[in-house]
Amino acid sequence: MEIEIFKKDDRELKFLVRGVSVPLVNALRRIFISEMPSMAVDYLKFYKNNSPVFDEIIAHRVGLIPLNNASEIYITPEECGCTEGCEKCSVTLSLEKSGPCTVYSKDLVSGDLDIYPMLEDIPITKLGEGQELKFDAVARIGTAEDHAKWQIANAAYKYVPKIEFNLEKCDFCEECVPKCPKEILYKEKDQMKVKDIYECTMCRACEEACEQGVIKISYENDAFIFFVESYENMNVNDLVSKALDMLSTKLDDLKNLVETI
Repeated sequence: MEIEIFKKDDRELKFLVRGVSVPLVNALRRIFISEMPSMAVDYLKFYKNNSPVFDEIIAHRVGLIPLNNASEIYITPEECGCTEGCEKCSVTLSLEKSGPCTVYSKDLVSGDLDIYPMLEDIPITKLGEGQELKFDAVARIGTAEDHAKWQIANAAYKYVPKIEFNLEKCDFCEECVPKCPKEILYKEKDQMKVKDIYECTMCRACEEACEQGVIKISYENDAFIFFVESYENMNVNDLVSKALDMLSTKLDDLKNLVETI
């Protein structure tokens, strides 16, 4: 396996991987988008709400506020076995505001200093004169398989493109050059060249524009460009490390199951 990193920061990672199969990279993608455990608000207890927004809408908005990941600190509701939540499997974030004002995610007061909104300026609602909002938000661990509010990353991959030129048929009319939406084709002397093959989207616009059949678009069977974006709940380094550990565990479990059978 070969890996080449194209882009990396605290939130995004883009890399090239060679020598792997589609099932493997797709399994990794599915772990990123739906199987990573995270903390999110599961339900709200309202004590006062005469704002312009219904309880259900506020609950939906609060549930989508990203919290820092604390899956190592708390256990899941299934492991705990309780229904309402306790100190082992949940944490309560309280909010009490009076208008006129705008209520933001930073107004949530957590019962655990280790659990807090990752972004402070997410608006929840606006309160006018005499309006009040008071609730307790109970956050629990879950995965995006159950609800999108627990999704902490986006991930995708694509094949590494291949662009081949049959220059024996080419009359160098260059009609294919402006057809490329990524502007990666150009002519140099008696050659057609590609600026950056990884930018190709395999749309085949250049292939369709060439009446002589000079250009052939295909892809490498065992090479992929992989993209991961964190939703701020976790640093992308920790995100990738945890996803790879989960994938390794799944493969070990599958191997043991096959050997048992």
